[in-house]
Amino acid sequence: MTDPAAAARKKRILHLFPEFKRGGAQINVLRFINASSDDFEHHVAAAPQDDSLQAEYEASGTRVHPLDMTSVRAGSVIALVRLIRELNPHVVHVNGKGAAFYGFVSSLFTSYRKPGRRSGAYSSYRMFHTMRGFHIKYSGVKLKLYLAFERAAAGRMDGTVLVSPSEKDLLNTMIPGLDQSRLFLIPNGIDVKEAALPGEIAEVLNTPGPHMVTLSRLSPQKDLITMVDAFDRIVPDYPDAALHVMGGETPQDRDYAESVKKRIDRSPAKGRIFLWGSVKDAGSLIRHFDLYWSTALFEGLPTAVVEASLCRVPVVGTDCVGNKDLIIPGKTGILTEPGDAGDNARGITEALELLKKGEFADMVNEAETRCLDLSPENNVLKIMKMYSSPWGEQG
Repeated sequence: MTDPAAAARKKRILHLFPEFKRGGAQINVLRFINASSDDFEHHVAAAPQDDSLQAEYEASGTRVHPLDMTSVRAGSVIALVRLIRELNPHVVHVNGKGAAFYGFVSSLFTSYRKPGRRSGAYSSYRMFHTMRGFHIKYSGVKLKLYLAFERAAAGRMDGTVLVSPSEKDLLNTMIPGLDQSRLFLIPNGIDVKEAALPGEIAEVLNTPGPHMVTLSRLSPQKDLITMVDAFDRIVPDYPDAALHVMGGETPQDRDYAESVKKRIDRSPAKGRIFLWGSVKDAGSLIRHFDLYWSTALFEGLPTAVVEASLCRVPVVGTDCVGNKDLIIPGKTGILTEPGDAGDNARGITEALELLKKGEFADMVNEAETRCLDLSPENNVLKIMKMYSSPWGEQG
């Protein structure tokens, strides 16, 4: 039975992300919530999309506030300001640049005061930003404006969380002079569990392989067209190979998703490429496959690469921010060049030959050992320490 007094003492955390979709931010926020429910009263503001994921949040005891932050809307800013005023949270924690924009703008119209401008007589909530994939996709004026916003956001937040060393290095390279005392390196908290395969997927896995899997939504970030191009190159030597894609699509990425589907339709191996859409507990299902493959152009800390390592499945992935923190060539997996179908085909061929010879054991052991520290429990301890850091103190 819940102790009302204890519940009243819990600090209220308002998490912001654009929408409920099965992406790294949403899954890792849910893991944090599940591991810290005894310590905090959790609220989430996001646009409805994946009903089953939203139901998982609600089952965790999280209070869900429907709010569309998938694009810039004055009405959504007003709604967020109203929510913050009504909820009076102790912490607003934003995830990704879209939510950071909303957190930043709404803070101009609420009780928030940036660190260094607070007094004992004035109460302000704390605000933190987990970047989850800082990267450079703009040039020229757009790039200058984007970096100016990120600098302003970092200066206004109590803390900015980077989830991998390479993400932090890139941020400091592109935006020099940031206050390092307000930059926190906190990897995602990730675990896996026993989970049953959906029947349709299990049926396909009973056919000859090898079976390769990627947990990638149909988004330009994941560069699935390069993956299909590379897969076509290896099929002549591995005619029974199968490629499985677990990941949905968002309205913003609809055009790219259609281009991926058209590319698959042109593939001579299209009968061995399976788009399963958004799959519950996908990370825990990696254990049923022979190989995990990432062709991402950038990551924060790639959740699925960690899950694959914890499932003891060999990994092939691109040499990009996030991936390269986990995939150490010859030690924990095989790295390939981003956007290069030929080099990705080379990496997959190398991995399949190692699998055939049974020579992946040392890499799998090392990858698992390194990833065991990335637990939800360790993540909670580091975030709780950040929340109580001097920059986060009220007054």
